[in-house]
Amino acid sequence: MSKKIINTGLILTAILLSSPAFASATPAATMSASGTLGDMINRLMSGTANLPDFIAFISVLIGVLFVALGVYKLKNHAEFGPQNTPLADPLKLLFTGGLMMTLPTVSTVVWETFGEHNAAQDIGWTAATGASATGSLDGMLMNFMSNIYGPITTLMVFFCYVAGAALMLIAVHRFTKTAQEGPRGPTGLGTIATFVLAGVLFSVAPSVGTLTETLFGGRDSMTEVSFLALSATMGATGSAHAENVVVSVLAFLIIVGILSIIRGFFVLRGVAEGNQQMTMMGGVSHVIAGAILVNFGQFANIIQNTLGISGFGVLFN
Repeated sequence: MSKKIINTGLILTAILLSSPAFASATPAATMSASGTLGDMINRLMSGTANLPDFIAFISVLIGVLFVALGVYKLKNHAEFGPQNTPLADPLKLLFTGGLMMTLPTVSTVVWETFGEHNAAQDIGWTAATGASATGSLDGMLMNFMSNIYGPITTLMVFFCYVAGAALMLIAVHRFTKTAQEGPRGPTGLGTIATFVLAGVLFSVAPSVGTLTETLFGGRDSMTEVSFLALSATMGATGSAHAENVVVSVLAFLIIVGILSIIRGFFVLRGVAEGNQQMTMMGGVSHVIAGAILVNFGQFANIIQNTLGISGFGVLFN
């Protein structure tokens, strides 16, 4: 009975924490034209905007129920002895109930600890302006990326917040287990990694900024492109068409890079959990490769400077 109540409370609190209106950490929808893919993604995120108040009330009620059940079991322990009701059982329920009632606050603390007060990655991607016509291939590609880029990146931040909430609940629930669980026990390495990953996902934008600043010394993605040699041979019109294609590819690489960073964090948690199919090198490689893709323009500049072709190659700024 108590396990069923606990699982119900975890599910309700997960809905609360995953709601985009729950806290200021959740992203705001990026406007897109009505009837487009970007608009559909925005509707997907805004569909739960009215749930937080109700779910917050339910979450507190479930936490109170945990505490009441813990007090009842504590009474049984005092009356019938530890053979009937071990002391650990009511203490676990009391602790879990307390966290359930204050889990939004605990999540906010973790969120601020892992980067809320740090600057987010300044991706700065915008649709290129040039001579491309609406019906041209590069114009269609530019329109497509312009429509979905903002909503997709916002959706990924929303997903990270949902995943962080779920991981926080998993980590809290593990306090009801024993040390015999190994890495997944109350003080196991997997549980600690779960708390850390939850904090990173809650503050994914500053986390991405920290990674790019570590590699490139700044948090600004270079998404503007200039063809130093192509401009002279194809003229301004041809160069503008080529720039639109490259800028669209940069937007796609940024999306893939963010996904790679998120995947890398999950792989590192799997290593801490003892998953034999995941390796530390794989997780680190995903994170580093993702950070490079988020700021691929500056990485390309570094490669050109290293090869000595920066004077007639492609300039990113």
